[in-house]
Amino acid sequence: MPGPLFAPGSARTVCIALSACGVLFAGVGAALHVRSYLLGEAVAEGGSRSDGVCLGAARRMGGELTVTPEGLRVTLPDAVDQRTSLTDASGLLAFCPDMTLSYFCMGLSCGPGGPNGKVGMQVELTRKAL
Repeated sequence: MPGPLFAPGSARTVCIALSACGVLFAGVGAALHVRSYLLGEAVAEGGSRSDGVCLGAARRMGGELTVTPEGLRVTLPDAVDQRTSLTDASGLLAFCPDMTLSYFCMGLSCGPGGPNGKVGMQVELTRKAL
């Protein structure tokens, strides 16, 4: 004689409970899959947003902005207020967290035309290796 676990009524209850748990776990798995897909898009979008913020900060410095696949270069032929220009260059590093300072020059010989009596500034940032 079968025990109470294998009685027709209890077997049906166990099957229904296991089916409900299976559906619940499948729903959680699908939700996690969709969440990871959306997070992946957000991370990819964040990279482009980060580049946009970096370029915006570089444009606000004034001067000539050159964007290369390796990074960017900002050239100020006439840095009228040297303290502000130096602060802007330092701030640029904060706005470009995925880049590193590869070249910096500020002085009379740093302008694009050589020593002309004006203080120039050149800042070059390159992308960090992943």
